[in-house]
Amino acid sequence: MNWYYLEKEFYDYADDVEGVSIHYVWTPLGGIADWENQRATRFMPRVHPPASGVTSLAPTRLRKKILKLPQRIPDPESGNLTDRYLLSHYFEVFQDGYRYYSPLYTEEIVTGVGAQSSAHEAAGEAGPSPSLTVAPIDAKESEP
Repeated sequence: MNWYYLEKEFYDYADDVEGVSIHYVWTPLGGIADWENQRATRFMPRVHPPASGVTSLAPTRLRKKILKLPQRIPDPESGNLTDRYLLSHYFEVFQDGYRYYSPLYTEEIVTGVGAQSSAHEAAGEAGPSPSLTVAPIDAKESEP
């Protein structure tokens, strides 16, 4: 299976943010997220500034994580595979010894690889598989 990669960012809104994780799940359009059985969780590390001749004592507050998403998912209405689906996610923030949760964010994902009409095509029996897709970086959340 080829994957679709989407970068997510979180900006620490305070100096005492100790860690941030992103929780996410994808669903068909109009589907209901099954957080108990399908949730993926990834730790979001701080991004280090590029090396330059100037050293900074202030730590960066920007965190990034690249999410690995499917290029296509099953569409329960048509029985085909589709490149359009919903991504729902929220941030878990550890700050000053406490845990906080952001609002739930939901966005439509369109991978651009097109739909497939049968499971045989999904298995790669109908020609070469598409190449790796890298999504544009445009989704940013900074409020918990």
